[in-house]
Amino acid sequence: MRKQILNGTDLKSLMEMLAGKDSATRQKARNSLVALGKPAVSSLIRVLRNSKSDHVRWEAAKTLGAIGDAGAIPSLVKALEDRDHDVAWLAAEALRDFKMAAWPSLLRGLVKRGSDSVSLRHGAHHVLRNQKEDGFNDLLASLSDALESSTLPESTTVAANDLLKRMKAKS
Repeated sequence: MRKQILNGTDLKSLMEMLAGKDSATRQKARNSLVALGKPAVSSLIRVLRNSKSDHVRWEAAKTLGAIGDAGAIPSLVKALEDRDHDVAWLAAEALRDFKMAAWPSLLRGLVKRGSDSVSLRHGAHHVLRNQKEDGFNDLLASLSDALESSTLPESTTVAANDLLKRMKAKS
């Protein structure tokens, strides 16, 4: 089946099926796209970023999470601010599965927009909650405290930047 769906027409058909009204058809398309893997990622990212339909963005986020390709991380971070809460939640769930690989993009987003975006802070809190990594747990705790505080949202930027600096120093 993998060879059969590698051509662009079949990928386009699967993307159209993913946008369909029938849930069984969408699930079949999602399963086929997951089986296809990396070749489907760029099309799914485009849908996640550009579709006007909440359910289509939801399907794209769910499929990208199931594929697990790190190239989707920046788009999933952006989707934490999706207008549809369910899409943002699926993006957060996908990012949690990436663990530390998702941190740089997430932290850069928090540094850039963390004091302005409540939805980004909520999504980041969901992603980072219960994550542990030797050498970073103190800063993760500080960032978690900052994400939970609604009185000083700018402390999120400082905590995220501190964590990014330590990651860079350790690499």
